[in-house]
Amino acid sequence: MVGAVVALAAPVAARAYFFFFMKKLFLFGALISAGFIAPPAGPYFSGKIVYHNTFKTLAGEDVSAQLGPMFGLDDPYYIADNNYKMYTENKQLVELYTGATNQFRFYMNGKEAAALDAATGTPGTVQPLAKTATIAGYPCQSLQSANEAAGTTTVYYYTSKLRVNPERFAKHAMGDFYTYLKASNGGLPLRMELANTKQGFVMVSEATAVQAMPLTAADFTTDAPAR
Repeated sequence: MVGAVVALAAPVAARAYFFFFMKKLFLFGALISAGFIAPPAGPYFSGKIVYHNTFKTLAGEDVSAQLGPMFGLDDPYYIADNNYKMYTENKQLVELYTGATNQFRFYMNGKEAAALDAATGTPGTVQPLAKTATIAGYPCQSLQSANEAAGTTTVYYYTSKLRVNPERFAKHAMGDFYTYLKASNGGLPLRMELANTKQGFVMVSEATAVQAMPLTAADFTTDAPAR
């Protein structure tokens, strides 16, 4: 599979990154006891986070230039209440989740490729890490997830300064997103380091900008423009 990624065979690469984006910003498994102190409820974040993405093979070859045009190198991610969406830097929709229907939609080159019920998901294992970092000006804690079935290991750096209400995503089991939000007390990730040994790639996604803004349910539809 590594060779396929290196060669950038389109069908294989598309499948590999399709599964990545379905799991992006998701943490696998259950964190039973992390020892974190829960912050007070609210205020909750509504706005945009821009993530810069880099892609490498497991051998360390940088393939960002080849895969960036398809999946984006600087992706604006919007979240508010129980909805989220992501675009490429060219304002092509990549993913859209609407809490009212609990439906996750994935897009390739701006066109819908799949519509999935977010109530399904396969858990892995999760553990807190001692690593800390300052990302986009925010102090971050870290968690690590591992999913043997998927062949993935991911380190997430998240901040308690940017939070959503976990209970608003209580039905979002896909990727164990609800479990992640409970474990992080709703803290949103500002850096994700994902390695997929089965598909043969590594992706690092790090926030470069954060902008609070009011968003409503009308902003989370297929036809809603990026802001």
